[in-house]
Amino acid sequence: MSTIADLELVKCTGLLADNYVGHLAYIANNEPHVVPSTYFFDKDEKSILCFASNGHRINALRKCNTVSFQVDSIESFRNWQSVQVHGTFQELTGDSAKLCLKRFADGVQRTIDSKNAERPHFLSHFSGKLQEAEMPVVYRIAVTKITGKSVEDLT
Repeated sequence: MSTIADLELVKCTGLLADNYVGHLAYIANNEPHVVPSTYFFDKDEKSILCFASNGHRINALRKCNTVSFQVDSIESFRNWQSVQVHGTFQELTGDSAKLCLKRFADGVQRTIDSKNAERPHFLSHFSGKLQEAEMPVVYRIAVTKITGKSVEDLT
């Protein structure tokens, strides 16, 4: 028998901190979109740091800054946890963007190291991007609400 339960806030933030890939949900042209996104959960700032190239996602986020971000851990269909974050998109520029991009890269690397996972190739490109004039768009999701659910097999 399985039961669905609310996750306590500490477990929600733990799940966010222990992962680096989630799903960003946003609205573009009155339609919902969901895309996978690499992220770093900044506990101190209570925000999610991300980056992307200029394009559909960034253009949509500039027009409608209300977003949702979802992260899960699935062991089986009877044993999983899921966290949903509601927040607002905030584009970062200048020194703030460079600082957050470095924080993002360092944080993702620490998370990967703690999981003994493979290092994504894009992390090695960040030191060069920090010096380039054409940086990716760095943004944060300022967290306004965090909720979570879990299912546990009790048999």
